[in-house]
This record gives sequence, structure tokens and C-alpha cells, in this order.
Amino acid sequence: MVAAGHHLATSAGLAILREGGSAVDAAVAASAVCTVVLPSACSIGGDLFAIIYDASSREVSAYNGSGAAPAALDIARFGAEFPQSGPLLATVPGVVAAWGDLVADHGRLGLDRDLASAIGYAEDGFPVSDALARAFRELWPKLERDVECLRVYAPRGDRPDAGAVLRQPELAASLRAVAAGGASAFYRGQLAEGIAAGIAAIGGVMTADDLAAHRTDRLRPLETAYGGLRVFGQPPVSQGHVLLEELAIAAGLDLGSFPPGGADLVHRMVEIKKLAFADRDAFAGDPRAVDFDAWRLLEPDFVAARREAIGARASEHAEVGLFPVPANTTYLAVVDRDGNAASVILSVMHGFGAGVIVPGTGILLNDRASGFSLRAGSPNSLAGGKRPVHTLNAVIALDGATPRLVFGTPGLHAQVQTNFQLAVSLIEHGLAPQEAIELPRWYHESGRALQMEARFPAETQRALAALGHEIVALDEWSGRTGGAHVIAIDRSGVLSGGADPRREGQAAGY
Repeated sequence: MVAAGHHLATSAGLAILREGGSAVDAAVAASAVCTVVLPSACSIGGDLFAIIYDASSREVSAYNGSGAAPAALDIARFGAEFPQSGPLLATVPGVVAAWGDLVADHGRLGLDRDLASAIGYAEDGFPVSDALARAFRELWPKLERDVECLRVYAPRGDRPDAGAVLRQPELAASLRAVAAGGASAFYRGQLAEGIAAGIAAIGGVMTADDLAAHRTDRLRPLETAYGGLRVFGQPPVSQGHVLLEELAIAAGLDLGSFPPGGADLVHRMVEIKKLAFADRDAFAGDPRAVDFDAWRLLEPDFVAARREAIGARASEHAEVGLFPVPANTTYLAVVDRDGNAASVILSVMHGFGAGVIVPGTGILLNDRASGFSLRAGSPNSLAGGKRPVHTLNAVIALDGATPRLVFGTPGLHAQVQTNFQLAVSLIEHGLAPQEAIELPRWYHESGRALQMEARFPAETQRALAALGHEIVALDEWSGRTGGAHVIAIDRSGVLSGGADPRREGQAAGY
């Protein structure tokens, strides 16, 4: 089964599975197609994170495919805030290196086969979807500042409408170079030199040395117990620790006793979210540059203290926890015939990333550097060679050593909030994937303001308002709350999947 953010990506993943490819082969194929057909959300100029379950070893591993800021980038290059677009916003792309490492560790068919569908859609074109046409329309002022974006996306001078065929032959050539030369071709050699030269020509500071220095991190995933399952999440620089802290706090509150969509459940979950985000803001940073051990956020004494901090009314500001000792994106899930599972998320951060394409390569750059803080004292402050804290996180839940759930969502800061809601619905309330995905969702940014999809019952909204929450209405199906995909595996091995109607994904299997 494959559940991905575009039907062409789902189809490409299924084709790989039918050929005998592994879950990772299918995930790489599907994510590669996404980088072609979902340029507002992802690109080979962006980042990728993955949680992988290997059925032969019965082990879970985490891959951090995020890049560092160029060595020459520092706070002095910016004023009080980041610009809306431009090559200075790009960190070193990590998607291609992550593909190569994933296939080397868990693949069967090879990177050349896994990239074939993506190369075809880039070379021959694909019809622009309604969602992509809307993204072009809403973000065109950002894209039209870049000559190369105009040339690639509007070769006849017109912004692409739904149904228009979009061809990206230079992106196809870059993907073909990777398929032929391996992932290293992106970071060393002719393509890498072309990328560095192209970035320099448009005012960026990323060099060939920055590209050559990039490596994927293979890490031990974070883990917490919830509802009888072992939930695995992304370690830093991902903020997957936020989700696991939320679940660890919730584990002592019997949330399953409260009905889905009710005020009692939503209030507790929102207040838990506030606590976990306060801890993120206070402690999280690149572990290679600051002293941050995310496992400490999951220690029993720390979690118990955070649980005690949940109030009966909505809080304006959550205080940071004290340690007992000093202290636009797309997601896809794949499960193959052997029980291997891949939970993968990739992104360029904001819509169309930095809004610049590297001349001659078709590669859209990310704007991940804007995820840094420009405050010098922050653990997430900008510095050359350092990685920013990421919202990207993916999830796998095991029953002992057997996978039961593979899920995740795009949505910036909504990710760990929507994943929290999915986990409670799937694990505590036992809902099927599509049922859990289609429940109305809430989203919290700051203060007492609580954004809620309009499908929440009026009595729930009134009760939350009485508890001090300031209700802000969202659309009935708000893309702000993400675009989730879920695959569930029952005890007999039957797969069930779900895709989010808030975006344009598809779940399919055979």
C-alpha cells in the first residue's frame, strides 16, 4: 500500500511494489515524483526525513536528510527579519543524499529505477492539478521575481492553469544525472559545480564545498509508549520530540474516555500542545551545535511535572519545563509485501521554497534558513554550518516489534498537532485511518486563540470558549491543519489506508 500526496506519486510507488521493490524503493519513487508534480511543497532542492521499519531485523531507524546553512551565511547578512524569497534563504539540499542512503540500506531495485517515473514526468510533462494551479495563483508574486521561475513555469508567458501540461526538461536532466551517477553526483562533480555556479550567479553563497560536505544523519529514533504501542518519532533537528512529549504527557490522562471532538478532550490536548511547544522554543537546536538531548523531554519525572501543569482553563502562556538535572511539505507512507514500512516527509519549507530556480538545472531551492532565529542567544540562532530546527517529522507505531501504524502530515507547526490528534484517534479511540483523518481538527499558534474547523459541533466550541479559549473559525476542511496519510496494519496483516481530503493525496494498494 502507498499513501502519498499526489495520485501520480501513489501510482509510481505501487508500480515499484509490483516489480518487487521494497517499501523504501517505492517511497523514493513516490517522493521523487512529488518533487516534480508538487513544486510548491517539495523539490530535490529541499529536505527529507524518514522513519524506516526493517522487517528482517525488526528494527526502526531514522534518517535526517536536512542540510546546514552555507559556511558563509550568518546573521549579519540579514536585518531584523528574513526576506520573503531569494537564494540566501537556502540551506544545503538533503533530499538526494537521503534517497541514495535509503536505497543503499533498504532498496532492491536501485536509484536509477526508482527515479524513472519522476524523470518521465519532468521530461514529458504532467497536467497541473487544481491545487497546484491555486498555489501558482496565490504565490505568483513571489515566483515572478525570479527570471528562471518565469522561464520554467511560464514558458509561454502565462501562469499555469489547471490542466496545463508543465514540462521541466532541465530538472529531468538533473534527475537523470543522479540516476546515472548516484546521489553523490548531486554533491560532487559536474552537476554539483553547475549548482554552485548557478547559485553564485543569482547572489547566493552556497558553494561546491558546502555541497560536498553534506551527509545524511542515520540516527536512533525517539520512542515513547502510548496506548500499548511503541511510537517512534524523528530525533532532532526535527521537532518530532514535540509529538512524543505530547503523547508522553497524554499517556497518564486516559484521553480515550473522552469522546472524539468533545470539549474535554480538545481542551486537554491543546494545553498539552502549549507545554510541549514551550519546551521546544526553550531547548531545541541542532545537537551538533548546542547542548540539546531530546530524550530528557521524555524522562518520567519531567513528563509527570508537565502533566501536573495542565490547568482547568485555557492558558495564555505556557511556562517552560524544568529538567530534574541541569540541562509547504508533503508526506507519504508505504508498506510492502514483506512488512517493511517507510514513513517519509519532504519539503521546501514555505510555498515554492526560496522562490528561485538554480539556472540551468531546474532545481527549486528551499528557504529553510528562515527557520533559524535571528536572535543571537537562541539555541536555534543562525550560523554557517548549522542546521535549523525543522517542523518535519514522520511516525511509525509498533505493537512490540510489529508495525501497526505508519502516519504523518505536512503543515509546518500543525504537523505535531495534527499527528497528536491522529494518534489519539487511531490508538485511543480505535478509529479506522480514513475516519481519523476526516475528524474535524484544531490548530493552535499562540495565546488563547484556538483555530477550529467549522465542522466541530457548536456545543464543543461554546464549551471551549467557556474554558477561556478564544475560538477562531477555520474552513470546514482547512489545509492549515495539514494533509495527512495513514496506513494501518491489523493483527492478521491486512492493510487499511487513508488520504486527506484537505489536500490532493491518494491511498491505494493491491
